[in-house]
Amino acid sequence: MRPFVPLFAVLALSLAGCATGPGLQSRMAAYIGAPEATLVQALGVPDKQITVNGETYLAYMRSQAQIQPNPALIGPMGPYWGPYGGTVYAAGLPSNILVWSCEITFLVRDGKVAGVTLKGNDCN
Repeated sequence: MRPFVPLFAVLALSLAGCATGPGLQSRMAAYIGAPEATLVQALGVPDKQITVNGETYLAYMRSQAQIQPNPALIGPMGPYWGPYGGTVYAAGLPSNILVWSCEITFLVRDGKVAGVTLKGNDCN
């Protein structure tokens, strides 16, 4: 005999895995109105900085890359290794390189954060 699991318990457990905190946009927007020093203290030294007409832009970069081997290099018996200690016979075939990045730019006006923009494919 199978144990009875109420439907609401199954739904509650499945939805618990979907719970997430605030997104990157809302976490960065929390710095609007804060002094520039607070921003730098929390996020560190910016990767880029420029001042134009009295307004300063501070940019922080996040990125990561993953190299996926070319499927042509891996056959039913696994990777094909050459006679020279691991040289791949199919060397020269391109691999897939996946890059995720996000540039977070803060506008600082009169010493306080006045705005934030996010640009990239990993800004969630």
